[in-house]
Parts: sequence; structure tokens; C-alpha cells
Amino acid sequence: MNGYFDSKGRSILLGKKLGSGGEGAVYETPSRGNDIAAKIYHHAVSVEKQEKLLYMANVANESLNKIAAWPLETLHASVNGPICGFLMPKVVGYEPIHHLYSPGHRKQSYPDKDWAFLVNTARNVAAAFAVIHQHNHIISDVNPNLVFVSGNSVVKLIDCDSFQIVDKGKHYLSEVGVPHFTPPELQGHSSFRGIKRTRNHDNFGLALLIFHILLMGRHPFSGVYSGAGDMPLEKSITQFRYAFGRNAANKTTAPPPNSVKPDILPTGIANLFEQAFTDQGVNLNGRPSATEWIAALESLKGQIRSCGYESAHKYYGGLSDCPWCIQEKKHNTLFFIAHTVATGINSFDLANVWSRITAIESPGAAPIISVLGFNLTPRPLPPELKTAKQAQLLKRFTAASIVLGSLIFAPKLFIIVLIFGVLLFFSDENDSSERKIRQDALDSAINQMNLAKKSWDIEASDLKFNKKLKELEQLRGEYENLGNQFTYEKKKLQQNIRNAQLNKFLARFFIENNNITGIGSARKSVLVSFGIETAADIDRNTIMNIEGFGPRLTSELVNWRINLERQFVFDPSKGVDPADIATVNRHFAQKRKQIEGELLAGAEHLNQIRQKIMQSRNRLLPNVQKVAQQLAQAEADLALMG
Repeated sequence: MNGYFDSKGRSILLGKKLGSGGEGAVYETPSRGNDIAAKIYHHAVSVEKQEKLLYMANVANESLNKIAAWPLETLHASVNGPICGFLMPKVVGYEPIHHLYSPGHRKQSYPDKDWAFLVNTARNVAAAFAVIHQHNHIISDVNPNLVFVSGNSVVKLIDCDSFQIVDKGKHYLSEVGVPHFTPPELQGHSSFRGIKRTRNHDNFGLALLIFHILLMGRHPFSGVYSGAGDMPLEKSITQFRYAFGRNAANKTTAPPPNSVKPDILPTGIANLFEQAFTDQGVNLNGRPSATEWIAALESLKGQIRSCGYESAHKYYGGLSDCPWCIQEKKHNTLFFIAHTVATGINSFDLANVWSRITAIESPGAAPIISVLGFNLTPRPLPPELKTAKQAQLLKRFTAASIVLGSLIFAPKLFIIVLIFGVLLFFSDENDSSERKIRQDALDSAINQMNLAKKSWDIEASDLKFNKKLKELEQLRGEYENLGNQFTYEKKKLQQNIRNAQLNKFLARFFIENNNITGIGSARKSVLVSFGIETAADIDRNTIMNIEGFGPRLTSELVNWRINLERQFVFDPSKGVDPADIATVNRHFAQKRKQIEGELLAGAEHLNQIRQKIMQSRNRLLPNVQKVAQQLAQAEADLALMG
């Protein structure tokens, strides 16, 4: 049957089927224009669901229709018959949001989109949630297939008939949910029947989506667990094991290797993630709201800048370096397709640039600070102590005279006289108070000297200058070797034609789109967080090191890849893919430009370092000399005590 009636009894003819799910199918409606579609349920709709759909159609308005496939009118198999479907805005020209935030999908579905586009999309997702919440509705089943995005970052929410709706105090609840998008306080429920969701529950899912969008599809609770036992994703959520959080180490959890972390974001946004994914979020309205996310992301949009070496790289302007260049350089991870093209014209003169660098005079080693050479007068002893010192000298002279005299005039008494003389000679005046004062002064001077020398050694030495010069020398060597590296990489392309074709073939098969024994939606999400999206990414050793993937599941994935490899047919006539050649050309053009930029700025950087060192010497030297003189004075003062 393809003939239906709307709530006003008008005939609605169905056209081409656009898609089908477990609950119903979606069709074109030629009689209502190209912007309207119909959803027809596979089975009879309950009375409660009919009431819900009727209410949703009655409250439909422009703001809801703009951001969602919201029910516009109910559909009936007969005039005034039971509701069996509804009309809604047609979502055409949109892709599921995970096709944008997943790096593998993005290269195929949105190859020209950069991080600035992702930020704007995240802002629009938050705006869509805000509209739903402003109308007092709850999305409930937040999941990667809820949001669709167009090529201009406009988003649409689908499956609106599963939202939680309130009509005159009656709650029409949602009974579905995706475990790895379910907040900690709702984890463990086998069914959501009878559970009233809140905006705060939605806000957990919203924060997850934004985290996925901004941080390359990573799941915030999917990390490297170093504790005892297994830690599946749902359990990690329940225990607030936010792998990218400030206290992750205390929960024996760390981010996946080579992952992009929230430190590429403004502190304010990183704090919102902390608020959303830690235990404070469970409190009433504890998680950031959609409007808070809108404000934060709008602010970020105004702080985005372009990389100086690759125009496809956009990033938060508060960072000192481009995080995407760092990822490519350190981990050989390409998140955004580069647009740099080698022109064949290069006016860079290495010899001239290097001569300017070597013309910068080194500041030389820092002058040695010594406590010697000062013309000092020890601080005089107190009068009473000076008199006692003089008396002591007289006693010592007397004792020595008596002992020597006994040897001549009374040798038999020498031993007795010697003991007496020794006691007299070594009898001492009580100078402990003055000695402590001078010892304390020396100890304080030594501490001050150590601190001054530490600052002197850090700021006044030529270590930073020499380090920078060495870096520039390494860059020069790397630049001189670029031609050899370029030739080597092109030769590798020629030698690896078969592997390149196989890799492209396997990259067409996404794990999420295939049924692999034991690999459900949560485990698929974990794999994405570790950069494993397609059959081409599957590596036995890598997967074995992921928490929750033992030999059995690893073998399932490897065998799936092997079966796909058997379908591959090598075509030697194709030669090297021009896209691969273009990638190598872009890579070396970008690398050449980056090194040239650093070398061109090298002389200025060295000069700045030299000037800073000389300024530090002029600034620190008076104090260091003063402290050295104080130390020498303290040593002389104490030496006077004997």
C-alpha cells in the first residue's frame, strides 16, 4: 500500500523509499514536494505513541523544523484511522555526524573540511540541543546516528519520535539508549522503561558528541587501563574513568597512544569536558548546558588561526605550534588532507641564509663568579670578646713558657707541669654566641649564593644560544637531504604499488558497518578511539594491546581482514596512484616550506637569544657580585673567630 491520508483527510502518495530501520521506513512524498518525507511504521502503533505523535505534530514550529526531522502531520491508512506514520522535513544532502568526526570517514565524505569546520559544526550541534531543551523536550537517546550534517555545517536531528515529550504533565518516555553514550548514573539498566530522562542526561551525550567532533572521534572514556581485571567501556563510564582528565592517572587510566588531547583547546572548553565527564556532573544540572557550549564554541571560532605551513591546518590560536603538523611529524598521522602544491619555483638561497645565521656572534661563556679578589676587612670582634682573646693569648704564652721552663729547672715535674700547661693552653673563652651569629650569616650567604648562581647559570650562560644553533645546523642538514628523501619516497611508491592498492581496497570497509562476532557498538567505539576504523587499520599486535581485546576478538578482526584480502584483485596496469604521488609532493613541499621558514627566522631568533642573554647578564651581575661579596665577608668574619 502506498496511499495514505494526513490528519485533514488529504491523500498522500508515497514515492521512492529513502531508507529503512528497525522501526519503520522513510519515503519520498511527491505530492508534498521535495522537502517533505514520510515515515511509515512497520507495525501497529500503540495508543500512547499515537497520542505522542499527535501532540508533536500540533506543536511543530519553524525553529524545531529548522534543526530536526520533526513530525509535521500524522499519517493514517484510512481517513481518521489509527496513526501509522507521519510527515517530516526531508533530510537530504546530509551525512551522519560520525562520517565527519571519524578521520577515516571524513577523508572520503568531507575531504576538504578542516578543524574550523568541525568547530562550527560542534557549535551547531549544541544549538540544536538548545532548541529542543527550550521547548521542554528531552532527546534521551543521544547517539552517533542522531545528528546529520551537511556540507555547510548545518545539522539536523533525526528519530525525533523517540524523544521524551511532556504534554500537560504527562511524560511520553523514551525506552531506548546506546550504552557508550549513556551517562554514568544510568549505566547498568537493561531497559529505560519507566525512567524519566533529564536535560543533564542529554548534556552528557552532547559533551560526548562535541568531544568526538573536536578531538578526532576519540571516546573520552576509552583509554589505556593499567589496573587489575577488565575495564569495558560501559564500566569505565560508570566509574568516571575520563581517560583525558586531570585525575586520570589516579584512576589508573591514560589516553590512547598518539591521541589528540584536550590541551589543544582553550582552558575553558577543557574545563567543560572535566565538568561533563567527572562525578560532579551527576549533580542536578551539573553538566554544561547546550547554551554554555554555544558560548564557549563561539569564542573558540573567533580564536582559530591558519597554520603558516599548511592552509588545511586550522587550530586554536592560543597554541604556540600547529598540533596537526606535530601529529604528522611525530606520529605520521594525517587528520586533514593537505592542499599545499609544489610550484617548482624556489627562490630560497640556503648559502645566503646560513651566512646570516653564522654572522650572529655568540655571547660566549658567562663570566665566572668568584668570592676571591674582594678587598675586605673582617668585622671586628665585640670589645669583651677581643679582651678575652688577648687574655687567652697571654695564657697560652704563659703555659708554653712554664712547660719549657720545667724541662730546664724541674725535669722531674715535667709530666705534671705538661698536663697543667695543656689544660691552661686549651682553656677557651666562651665565644659560642658570637660564633653562632657569624656561622648563621655564612650559611645564609651560601644559600643566597647558590640561588644567585642557579639563575646566573640558566639565564646568563650561552647554553640556549648553542642549543638553537645546533637545531639550525640539524635543519640545514635535513634540508640538504630533502632531495634524496624525496627520490627515496617516490621509489618506495613504485615498489609498493600492490600494497598501496590493497590498502585502498581495505580502507573501503569500515568496521562499524560490518557484523563481526563479539564486536558490538561499544567495542567499535573503542577501536575508533585507538585509530582503528577500517580493515586497513587492523594489526594483530596493536589490537592485542587494547583493553578488552584478547586473542579471540583479535582473531575475529584479523580473520575478517584476511577474508577481505582474498577478494582483492591486483591491477599492475594502474601503476602508482596519482593521488599517492600528489601526497608525497605535498608532504615534501610542506616540509621544505617549514624548514625554509625556520631557517629564514634563524638569524633573528639567534640574535634575540643573544640579546636576552646579554640583558640577563647586565641585570643579574650586580646582584651576583653583591651576593659573592657578602659570602666572602661572612667567611672572613667567621675566620676571625679562629
